[in-house]
Amino acid sequence: MGRALVAQKELDTMMKSNAHVPARIAMLVAALLATPLVCPAADAFYAQTTTTQSYSTYIGPIPISGLSFTIPAASTRFNAALVTLSLPNLFLSDNTSKTIPMAATFQIVGTGLDGTTVADGGIGCDNVNVATSGIKPFSMTLLVPLNGDTQMVMAEWASNGTSTVTTQTFASISAILVKQ
Repeated sequence: MGRALVAQKELDTMMKSNAHVPARIAMLVAALLATPLVCPAADAFYAQTTTTQSYSTYIGPIPISGLSFTIPAASTRFNAALVTLSLPNLFLSDNTSKTIPMAATFQIVGTGLDGTTVADGGIGCDNVNVATSGIKPFSMTLLVPLNGDTQMVMAEWASNGTSTVTTQTFASISAILVKQ
């Protein structure tokens, strides 16, 4: 007797001997069918950099080199992009102030959204006497609505003017297209 047939007979025996099993399976199937699939099929976009980069002037925010891509216009399959910015190896250094702690901000910008900032966040030090911070990982995930045109999505950073922010080894930005 084949393994599949043996497994089917064992399942049949278990279902006959335990009256609750068929009801539980039916409830599970009904729940799965009632749950909308968030992303039945997806397209993904990804950009990464492995170079050490630093930013220290307070001109910004400015784009982080290598962390951008273009996402498509909305379609019948997709109307949003789940975008994640990951900067796991950040640190702050070169404190130029004795009264303001070192800090930096990061943002995701969608140029198809009139160049507006979609989300922002930051890192900082609590103590003004720190010369170089420890590693300060940073990540941000958000849902960007797709519009009728392609749009550039990019990561940007800025310093508070009292320090240098540096990323080493690896940083990435990614997007998964979804239907909301």
